[in-house]
Amino acid sequence: MESEPISQKPSFFPSKFSISLKFPCQNLAIIVFFLCFSPFFFQKEASPANKGREILFPEEFHLAEQVVLVLGEPGETVGKLYLFELVLGHWETKIENIPVWFGRSGLISSNLKREGDGFTPLGFFPIKRMLGKGKRSIRNLEYTQISKNHHWNDDSNSKHYNQLVNRKEKGAHSLWSSEIYELFLVIEHNTNPRIAGMGSMLFLHPWNETKPTSGCIGIQKKSLDQIISALDGNKNPFLIVAEEIDL
Repeated sequence: MESEPISQKPSFFPSKFSISLKFPCQNLAIIVFFLCFSPFFFQKEASPANKGREILFPEEFHLAEQVVLVLGEPGETVGKLYLFELVLGHWETKIENIPVWFGRSGLISSNLKREGDGFTPLGFFPIKRMLGKGKRSIRNLEYTQISKNHHWNDDSNSKHYNQLVNRKEKGAHSLWSSEIYELFLVIEHNTNPRIAGMGSMLFLHPWNETKPTSGCIGIQKKSLDQIISALDGNKNPFLIVAEEIDL
């Protein structure tokens, strides 16, 4: 579907983005959100690896009043993050131009994501839960304080594949032993339902390196703190990971 060109964009939005994700017209506020980014929206992925693939957003996305938007160019492993919030019927920029790092292979359509391939999946993901090592108050969102027993399983053959577990087991990685799990947001890719081999342990987590991740989205800790502090579960927040296309 293509939208009509927009002659003027609100000054509080970044200049020009083209998001290669398909969406139906279910809610005026969401339509306005997308129209503020680009005069045209494409029905298929722009990069060769994703050609002809569509990403349809979940039905509940039209209820979103907060959107964390992560944009990256095809083939690149760095991008930018923005946080937008619907305030009195208008989308306002709360956070913008925050650098992020993708997986070593770049971005790929979520239905093509495979375990260990180094890609970060594109798509629309509801923001539901965070985990961290300290006590923290999260507004109306699930928060788990990590202990030494907490692990995450990435063994495709395990019945606990891509799940948080409270004990060490085959294929389970400790969340206690690494600083990247000091605080993180779960990217709800392949979590419900879970399909063996479709990718696991995908988080928005602290990243002090200037190199790609293994597939997660890395961000500076202070920026992650700022984002999580701003989120409110009552606003049905969503994470969008999308390709930015130059027109």
